Amino acid sequence: MRRLISFLFLLIPIVTIGQGLKITYIANEGVLLEGGGQKVMIDALFDDFYKPYLSPSEATIGQMMASESPFQQVNLLLTTHIHRDHFEANLTGNFLKSHKESALLSSAQIRKELESKYVDFDKVSDRIKGHERGIKTLKDQINGVTVYSFFMYHAGGERTKSIENMGFIVEMGGKRILHLGDSDMNPDRFKEVNLGQYNIDVALIPYWYMSSDAGIEIINDYIKPKQLIGVHYPKAPSRTALDEIRKNYPKATVFQKPEQTVIIKE
Repeated sequence: MRRLISFLFLLIPIVTIGQGLKITYIANEGVLLEGGGQKVMIDALFDDFYKPYLSPSEATIGQMMASESPFQQVNLLLTTHIHRDHFEANLTGNFLKSHKESALLSSAQIRKELESKYVDFDKVSDRIKGHERGIKTLKDQINGVTVYSFFMYHAGGERTKSIENMGFIVEMGGKRILHLGDSDMNPDRFKEVNLGQYNIDVALIPYWYMSSDAGIEIINDYIKPKQLIGVHYPKAPSRTALDEIRKNYPKATVFQKPEQTVIIKE
């Protein structure tokens, strides 16, 4: 029976829980948010450098660059960190160059990477905002979208301490959506950020949070979201993890296939 539940969990491509905010899976931690007449893409512009994880297909990249539905009139790009399964400089730069309506919010590290690697940086630089790493939560309103951003340690300890990993809370469609990037499961930092105060409607988090004691503590005690979506799921299925997630959070979704969609009621 446990195997049957896991199999069914893998096959469900669409979860509908009303109308209002639409979240579409692109690949790995990449998503498109649509709500209130606004569109935000998070960690969506990268290549297949890291083979274990899904990356956007050539067809999807083509749709993005050509402003084909649903990638037309994107208000804002958000990038959590510099790793190539979340961000690639030339794809990001070319998207901004072809989408004059779009802006990018990320870290100073991402802005510097674009400046050093994207040949037409001067043509898009005025639409790129990069925050310096610090401990405070920051608030921006860009192209009509309100975003709270904060720096978290990247998972991996000393090995990844130079990576400027950001988390974002996006306000749109009357909802608040959290994206953690690859945040380390450090309860002290989550306590400092105090995400519970934001009344999170949807939390997009690395799927392993939902199947580990440390992650469950952070979800239940510090994030307290109304809806959970797991991301960063590998190409090779982890059936044990899915069983644990199903047991711990029966109503959670784990994004596993491009174009999976969750719709959140007003």
